[in-house]
Order: sequence, then C-alpha cells, then structure tokens
Amino acid sequence: MTQTTASTNGSSIPKILRCLDWIFLGIPLLRALFPILYKPLGYEISSGDYVVLCIFVLFFILSFKFPIDRPLWQKRAYLWIEIFALLVTRVFSDWGLDLLLWFVLVKSCFLLSRREVILTAITSGIIWQTAVAHHFISYISRPLADVQAEIVEIYQMPPSLRAADFILNSTSIFIAANSLLILLCLIIVSERKSRQREAALTREVELLAADLERNRIARDIHDSIGHTLTSLDVQLELAQRLYEINTEQARQALDTSKMLSGQSLQEIRRAVATLREESFDLNTAIARLIAPLKSNSNLTVTNQLNLPKLPLQTRHQLYCIIKEGLENIRRHAQASAISLRSQTAPTDIVIHIEDNGTGFNTTLPATGFGLRGMRERSQSIGGAMQIDSTPGKGTHIQITVPLSD
Repeated sequence: MTQTTASTNGSSIPKILRCLDWIFLGIPLLRALFPILYKPLGYEISSGDYVVLCIFVLFFILSFKFPIDRPLWQKRAYLWIEIFALLVTRVFSDWGLDLLLWFVLVKSCFLLSRREVILTAITSGIIWQTAVAHHFISYISRPLADVQAEIVEIYQMPPSLRAADFILNSTSIFIAANSLLILLCLIIVSERKSRQREAALTREVELLAADLERNRIARDIHDSIGHTLTSLDVQLELAQRLYEINTEQARQALDTSKMLSGQSLQEIRRAVATLREESFDLNTAIARLIAPLKSNSNLTVTNQLNLPKLPLQTRHQLYCIIKEGLENIRRHAQASAISLRSQTAPTDIVIHIEDNGTGFNTTLPATGFGLRGMRERSQSIGGAMQIDSTPGKGTHIQITVPLSD
C-alpha cells in the first residue's frame, strides 16, 4: 500500500487505524492481565509493568495523532517512537507485544515509500530479534530452582484456567489476523470506489473540454475570419452593383475583394501555425496587425506594447483579443486615435486598448459576439476584462492576465 493510496483515502484511514490500534493494544493488555486475575495470593506489580503501562498510555495518545498528512520527518519520528517504545518493553518486561510491532509496520505502509517500508521492517526486525535473544539469554540464566518453581506453579494451575489461557492466546492471534485482513479489504474497496469516481470525473472533464473546444473554434471563426469574410462579401456586392455603372470602381472593389480573400487565407494559416508552433512572437504579430491601420492618414495609432515571454495559449488568446478590439474600433468607433500600452507587474500583466471614438453605453446588453468573445478569451487564460466607455468620449478596455510562475 503506497503513500499515494493513503492520501486518496486520507479522511477514513486514520479512523480505521485508530480502531485497530485500540484492538492491538487491548489484545496484549488482556493477555497480560490474565495471570494477575487468576493468582489467589495477589500479584506484585514490578517496575517493568509500570514501564509497559506508560508505553500503553503513549500508544493510546499517539493513536489520535496519526500523521498521514504531515511532513516526512514527523512520519518517521512517529513510527520510530513506537518501535523503540516496544523494544523497551521487550528488554525490561515479560510482556509479549509482537502483534503490536506487526501493526506498527502495517501503519508504516501508509506513511512511507515502499523502499523505506522495507528498510524499516528489516531494521526493526534485526533490533527486535536482538532484544528477544537478550531477553531469552537472561531468562535461561536464572537459577534452576526458580525455573522449577515456575514450572510447578504452572502445573498447579487448574485445567480450566490453563484451557482459558490457551483459548485467549489463540483468540488474540485470530483477532489480530482478521483485523489486518479486514483492513486490507477495506482499503481495496475504498481504492476501487476512488478509481470509479476518478473515471466518472474524467468523462465529465472530456465532455467539458469538448464544449470548450467548440466555443474556442466558434470564437476563432468569428474573430479571425468572420470580419474579413464580412468585408469581402460587402466588396463583392459593391462590385456587382458597380459593374454596369462604374467599371473603375468595380475594379477597385474586386481588387479589395482579392486582398480580403488573401487576408482570410493568411488568418487561417496563422491560426494553424499558432496552435502548432512555439515560436509565435506576440509583439511582432501585433505590429503586423496594426500596420494597415497606420496607413490611414485619418487615424493615429500609438503602440507601446512590450509583452514578456508568455505561454503559447496565452499569446494566442491575447492576439485574438487585441485583434477583435482593433476591429471593433475600426468598424464602430469612428475614432481618430488609438492607443495600445501594457504594464508588467510581478504577478500579472495589464493591457490597455483606448480610443477617442463615439463610445457606447456599457449598461445596455451587447448585441454582437465581439465583446463577449473577448471576455471569454480573457477568462480562458485566467484573466479578466474591464470596459469603461461613455457615449461621445471613447472607450477604454483593460485586460489583466496573470503571469505564470
């Protein structure tokens, strides 16, 4: 069981492990209390018993502090505090807490990587077996008379109590094994449910991505080709009307139509290139975009844009936003001056598009797709757009886009 799996089921695992912690604490406690309860002359509590009781209290407190979402050093400290506490009980008392050590190693699977779990199991196993060997040597080094007295005492125990002791030992092992098995099954079931939820979310994300892609294509068609084709249609209609009246003007209209059709092809090629090439230079593309506007003697265009290196998707969306803004000014604003400028801050970049045209009432609902498309494009790259316009006093559009880390 890896750390990733534990994080996936983070809220339920500590509760499950806490309950199992109490079960594994209760099993050795019950086995240790059994000889105290059946001795008719009472039982003298040794210093080692006091140490074990303190360790039991420590384990009970730590069961409420399972560090599944804590830093790695706290996870290691948690595990090794419990392991060394169990080693102390093995060295200074006769309490058998092997089952509790197994459970500590089970908990390590939820806190450490697979490699660290294996190293922890090997290291703790070597230390534990060394402590067991030390305890065994101390046990067999006792005087023979003490060993014989202990054996006689065991055989003097009533058969019913000996049977109860045997049943208690086998029951404790049965409970421990089944607890671990149930834990494993619960984790497997929880993991299966998590994978099913993940698959459902993946399908929802795919559907959402398809909708977003359709909206993006619609915006691209409207912003990059729609305006040009509209102008082309107007020019062709004008050429039809002038064909019989004024041949020279009809020829000019056809020349303009040819230019617009070529521009449409360039827009299509640019859109495809933008999606495929990382070398798309936004500042250069905007300079080419405003070049035809500067050729108009009745229009002053000031370009103070100096945009930093941005992700390809952000560059593409900003280009389309600025193109749509300039196209709206050319078609509707009747402006004599356009200003483009940018401000770069540590966390974001702000682009200003201003004109001194007719302006409009921002409280009225928009009738076209242009401004809505600009706003949607801003939001698609995590930004925002603000519009400040007054009839007769021009329009100021501000686009704020966060900078990537």
